[in-house]
Amino acid sequence: MKDIALILISHGEMAKETLKSAEMIAGNINGAYAVCMDVKEGPEGVIKKLKEVMFKLNDYKFILIMTDLMGGTPSNTAITQFYGKDNVRIISGFNLGMVLEFALSQDNNIDVLKDYLIEIGKNGIMDVLKRVKEVMDN
Repeated sequence: MKDIALILISHGEMAKETLKSAEMIAGNINGAYAVCMDVKEGPEGVIKKLKEVMFKLNDYKFILIMTDLMGGTPSNTAITQFYGKDNVRIISGFNLGMVLEFALSQDNNIDVLKDYLIEIGKNGIMDVLKRVKEVMDN
């Protein structure tokens, strides 16, 4: 079992649907949870949902949080709740490729995994037609 839990936090249902899509491909992802902020909720709603998830994470040494957008309520709430916690890392921005790589990785070094997932996120965005042309021309 991996020592790292994953919490996705987003405006709307993005976190839940991204996790659901990843599990459609990779199967159940142990220790992965989604926290979705409803349009009527503010930071208090996100905090309440985060506390509910945290009760489920006692078996994990580390927590990796991925939020949808730097500066948004989900990200700001995660920062205020977990700033200074040595066992928590927070990434702003996530995509399906990052969640899949989390699911498939066996790495238990949270900093190595965090940096790897950031690279996956960056490298997953490309001009597809340009890339196909480059491959076809070689």
